[in-house]
Amino acid sequence: MRVTKEGLPFIIPSLVLSILSFLAGWWIFFGFSIILTSAFCFFFRDPIRRSSQNSDGLLSPADGRILKIQNVESCPEFSSPVTVVSIFLSIFNVHITRAPISGLVRELEYKPGKFFKAYKEEAGLENEYKSIFLEGDQAKILVKQIVGFAARRIKCFVKKSERVIRGQKIGLMYFGSRVDLYLPQDIQIKVTLNQKVKAGITEIAEVYDANNPQTD
Repeated sequence: MRVTKEGLPFIIPSLVLSILSFLAGWWIFFGFSIILTSAFCFFFRDPIRRSSQNSDGLLSPADGRILKIQNVESCPEFSSPVTVVSIFLSIFNVHITRAPISGLVRELEYKPGKFFKAYKEEAGLENEYKSIFLEGDQAKILVKQIVGFAARRIKCFVKKSERVIRGQKIGLMYFGSRVDLYLPQDIQIKVTLNQKVKAGITEIAEVYDANNPQTD
């Protein structure tokens, strides 16, 4: 099983502890440290994902469950109403986030905040988050990575003005969290509440090119 390098500071110490406990014959500590090492390896797993580049579908930025689909009339980053799709990640989900579309990283924003449980309504407004504003050929979207009660750190893999491709790894959240995806309202949402989604695989919405409208 492949793991992300960001997990090594957690995995290596627990692995060393398990080896030392085994050599010393401390079987209770050995059992505990083996379980802890396995848990860290599982959490920081980095599965290979191959995202299709031959579709206009907007992909899920995270693994998890659709927590909310809501129309919002006002959002500082957008000049028109948006649809917010919230994805809740449990500690059992892969926590690497991926680019929903190909495009340019226009803005990055970090905001310190509180640590409400990620599934609570106030978490989207008051918790610590890192936002990535992407400008694609057919849509402008905002990916907001929000930490939860247990998650206290967000790692961003991209920089401002960097071009990303659909399905590319853009960040990592630690130990249970949430991703809010802000989308223009003139696109078709393709997921439903409580649906399970996979980053870089599941299509969240269908993006239409305004210069090449779809016909029946």
